[in-house]
Amino acid sequence: MTTKPIIGIHLDLKGMNFKPAYIPQYLADLAGQKINTVLVEYEDVFPFRGHAIADRTRVWSHATLQTFLRQADRHGLEIIPLQQCLGHLEYLLAWKRYRRFAENRAYPSTIRTDDPGAVRLITDLLQQIIAAHPASRYIHLGMDEAFALRDAAKRQNRDVLDIFLDHLRVLLPLVEAAGKTPMIWTDMLEDHFRPDAFREFQERCIFASWDYSPIRGLTPRCRFVGGVRVSRTWLDEPENPAAPPIGPGTQFTEDHPPAIQKLLAPYRRGRLYVPGFHLDIWTDRGVRAVFASAARVSANLSVLPPYNALLSNIRGAATAVKRTRQLGQIATSWARGNSWCPPNYCIDLQWPLVTATAQSMGAKPKPFWPGVPAKKIDHLIRTLGRCRDDWRLELQVADEMDQLAPQLRAHRYEWDGIALMARVLALQRRAEFNLLEVDYFTANFRPCATEWQRRLKEQRQTLRDIAAMRRRVRAHFGKRYAGAAFEEWLRHLFDLYVQRLQDCRKICRRKLRQAERHYRR
Repeated sequence: MTTKPIIGIHLDLKGMNFKPAYIPQYLADLAGQKINTVLVEYEDVFPFRGHAIADRTRVWSHATLQTFLRQADRHGLEIIPLQQCLGHLEYLLAWKRYRRFAENRAYPSTIRTDDPGAVRLITDLLQQIIAAHPASRYIHLGMDEAFALRDAAKRQNRDVLDIFLDHLRVLLPLVEAAGKTPMIWTDMLEDHFRPDAFREFQERCIFASWDYSPIRGLTPRCRFVGGVRVSRTWLDEPENPAAPPIGPGTQFTEDHPPAIQKLLAPYRRGRLYVPGFHLDIWTDRGVRAVFASAARVSANLSVLPPYNALLSNIRGAATAVKRTRQLGQIATSWARGNSWCPPNYCIDLQWPLVTATAQSMGAKPKPFWPGVPAKKIDHLIRTLGRCRDDWRLELQVADEMDQLAPQLRAHRYEWDGIALMARVLALQRRAEFNLLEVDYFTANFRPCATEWQRRLKEQRQTLRDIAAMRRRVRAHFGKRYAGAAFEEWLRHLFDLYVQRLQDCRKICRRKLRQAERHYRR
């Protein structure tokens, strides 16, 4: 559909934010990796006028925003601003002065679309975003995971999809009046799919369809109508190692309505599905679309990326884009699960995934780490991907990266950051073993006194090593990051282990006294 595909990366500013001085290097590095588009989710970092919705120390100044936009233009990067206009408005609706606009005040995330005040608030924020990006062709309206629309549907005695589309009809003219094209996430449309409901939007919107599951050949997962579904036939094969996870809330593809069964039939291969088939569905309906893959997702948490799963997803997404001849791929990178979740790992760790995004789309980026052979880098990153999942070789990888570091001719900071976080992973695992070793014996006192003394000694050393590692992590990443979210990330990495080990030591001392009394004869 286009001669120049979108090769995009998502910059989510709701988490750990880099210092403004890093902006020129970050954008230059993206351009060097042949990224041509940046989807920017500002949240409350954007300098909104008339709305004090954030800690003012973390809001970008107008000068910082202009520097960001100028540097992006200098490096040929198209900026697509993303302003959430329906759900994922926790950063806004959590404040008491805006809480009345939430559909569910107990979990204020989605606005009441039938409240004129709520709509005025959202449209004001959107118009400020539009005005600040005169060069942007696209404006992303968000619109994903607005789960509270189910509450609205019950309250209004209406259909969820009808409420969603009515709200979209309010927003689209604001974007179109500025000469720009709206973009939206498609999960709400796919969860409440009605084949004939989208015709009026086909020429007006870019649909961004996301799927973050690993894509290797066919997949048993079907994320369509009501969330993720799998075939019920897997229940007949509990011994099959290829069987997908099945829990109490699992939904089954056999329970899809007949119309949806017919719709999905071309993309089924027995009980499996063609990966990324959502893009085929939208393409078959004449919709312009991009595939949103994953460079960082909510479940990745704070230490290391699961590199192999993410690489598989990114490369599979490119296959779907090429199969459908759609607009391109944007690798999403969520800084938090939502505004209230702890920060995920910092973006310095995702450069191998940025490179893979460009390569998967046919681009030929410059080596990000010149001086070290590409095959060696790929081997180390893939080994770390296994370490994050099930291997225990992270210290060996970190040692090898330290040995190779003097050969680097660029981006030593990012290289050292990955090696350092591999060491954090090893230390967290050691702390977890210290805790499990005590948990196992909580109900009895059979180990003798020397065993409890050994445990106390090992716990003391682990606490010392955690304190030393915290200093190393702060010193390294503090060169680029600062502020409350950075401190929050450090606490998430280390403080829970410290508190639990300190509590564990109290148990060990009590067990030591019991053992001394029990074995005194």
